[in-house]
Amino acid sequence: MLEEQHPLVGWSDVANSPEMVETIKKNKRSAVGWTWVFTLLFPVGFLIAGLLSDEVPLNEALIIGIGLGLLILAINLWRIAGMKKPVWDGVVMKKVEKKRYKRDNDDGSSQSYMEYIVLIRTERGKKKRIVERQRDRAMYDYLDVGDRVRYHPALETYEKYDKSKDQVIYCNVCRLRNSIRNDRCERCNNLLFK
Repeated sequence: MLEEQHPLVGWSDVANSPEMVETIKKNKRSAVGWTWVFTLLFPVGFLIAGLLSDEVPLNEALIIGIGLGLLILAINLWRIAGMKKPVWDGVVMKKVEKKRYKRDNDDGSSQSYMEYIVLIRTERGKKKRIVERQRDRAMYDYLDVGDRVRYHPALETYEKYDKSKDQVIYCNVCRLRNSIRNDRCERCNNLLFK
């Protein structure tokens, strides 16, 4: 019966539903709000530290606080601008596992970690990469070579075209792994892109 309602092959109409459009607007407003909070938090915090502490001179505290605030502002404005880009489609071309090393500057030792990369070629011929690390490899495990995918910039998530053989589906709002039988996410109760 569920298969008749949702054939699980094709792009979901949920992304354009009024409920999801409202969720996307809320996410954008939240991103803008947190951008301003963190942009102002650093200068104010370092100003207070400069006024109350003898260890940090006031002028240095202001420079550090304003510098960090501007950095946070730039990063978040870049992220918000990315959320306004158009949706794109592509095909998974390759999956790669790479062992990477991170050097500890204190004692000169290095630690290894795994990087999981999904390479996608868009319909326009551009190459895109999903890079995940360590145990956070949800898209690496979920996507297979040859899968058609759609990227939703407003949510910063991916949708698979053919979900008919899947047992799970990821929520495009909170990224929780759900049973394919669910119509709504178990955590955030948003519609799943089926």
